[in-house]
Amino acid sequence: MKKSMMALGLIVASIFNTSAFEPFPMDQNAAQWDKSDSIRKWGDDYIVGTITPQNFSYDKVTHILVPGSAMGDESDQFFQSTLLRAKFYKKLYPQHQVVIISQPDVIKSSQEEVFERFSVPMIETVGDKLTAGQLLKQMLKFKKIASFDFYGHSSPWALRLGKKDASMYASNGFAQLKDRFIDGAYATLNGCNGGFELAPAFSKMWGIPVSGALTGSLFERLQADGKWYKKPDRTRSEWAVENTFNFEEPAHCYQGNCWRMKPQRNNYSAYWGRFDAGLSFYKFFCNYPGAEKSCAKGMAKSIVSYPAVTTPQAKPSWEVYEAKVFDHLCSTSKDPDYFNRCVEGIKAAVAKGDNVFQAHPGKALHCDFNKCYANIKCEQYRGIFRSGPKGGSCRLERTKVEKPTTLVREYLAYKKGYEQL
Repeated sequence: MKKSMMALGLIVASIFNTSAFEPFPMDQNAAQWDKSDSIRKWGDDYIVGTITPQNFSYDKVTHILVPGSAMGDESDQFFQSTLLRAKFYKKLYPQHQVVIISQPDVIKSSQEEVFERFSVPMIETVGDKLTAGQLLKQMLKFKKIASFDFYGHSSPWALRLGKKDASMYASNGFAQLKDRFIDGAYATLNGCNGGFELAPAFSKMWGIPVSGALTGSLFERLQADGKWYKKPDRTRSEWAVENTFNFEEPAHCYQGNCWRMKPQRNNYSAYWGRFDAGLSFYKFFCNYPGAEKSCAKGMAKSIVSYPAVTTPQAKPSWEVYEAKVFDHLCSTSKDPDYFNRCVEGIKAAVAKGDNVFQAHPGKALHCDFNKCYANIKCEQYRGIFRSGPKGGSCRLERTKVEKPTTLVREYLAYKKGYEQL
């Protein structure tokens, strides 16, 4: 890692008087987006795979998951995080189809080897890089899409699908997918900063709830105590060897059963710049007419499929469901009480009826279900061969928040959605 980027270390004091030291979010190496891969020597191909290969059909109700490119210098954690949620879908909806579309670009592995390593049968291998156009082409084949989940590198403006020139923007072409999404469908963008522009834009385009981050995203690993932690919060000796919490039979962690992604506790400070506010959970947006009829339901269905510490259930008890909501909204820490203070803070705000509570350290963004009241301003490249925002130059212009209510309103929307499951 470059020394200049190391200087951007994250040291933010939380409202709980806890100092959090977290690694850089996942777009720390975003400078590589404009460089050819000099490490990986395998061909430019991507794969359409499925963990439900029986009677594969484009007419079935389908969950589509996309692990983004590791850009040649990282491991397969994007793929593993994707796979765990895919297994949840398989358990929850045995009559549905679960499809993974990816050009994982894992170091020292061919694309095929990654799929084979995790026992994901391959339906199609395409001799091309996974561009936005290629992904759209593949998604249009499916007539009934129940969910779309992306796990990978992202910026406020794009999802990183494959290697160079393979990013997914909220371009007009993707509007063709609107009629493919079925009732109750939703999308989750599990990467850095996707909640600023991408999630509201895709929600408006597709007419479904879409979630995204308002800070960086990090990997979380399942620990032996049954909770999920970011890397600096637990040591390797405390990692779980098997996942005994999500499956009836113990599932080994090396088989893709113990990784997920979640926003960091701190404000974003990495490749694009330093932001002075954020949120510590994936925020949902329902930016379309008539959203009051489907927003909460889609959010609730997303929580049902969210990897927490219980076996997947299409209609869990309220106690199990609420625990998953808290797991989604609140962060763990080295401080064992950090998570509990967040949970109790939400409950207290609901009991008071004012919804005022902030778990995100420092300053929290004000967001509703259409947008966040913040704009990202960057210096721009204006040369002949390069255009777009300059890395390190971006800052937030935002509405000041005296009484933050975004977190608690999100909880209440999930509670409303539970009644619609």
